[in-house]
Amino acid sequence: MVWSHAMIDREIKELKKEHKELNQRIKKVYLKRLDDRMSNSWRNLRNLKKLKLKIKDKIINKRNK
Repeated sequence: MVWSHAMIDREIKELKKEHKELNQRIKKVYLKRLDDRMSNSWRNLRNLKKLKLKIKDKIINKRNK
């Protein structure tokens, strides 16, 4: 039990780190998007936000176990 709990905590920590990095990337793309209104930049931003939500769901699922 102790090992599995420690492993879950480590996974949550890694997912949080990845979530934070995605937040930073989203901010950069968002600021770039203010100047560049092409559909490509919008798609890029949308895909990053989808990834962020998937990671957030994984974090929530890991916590609830």
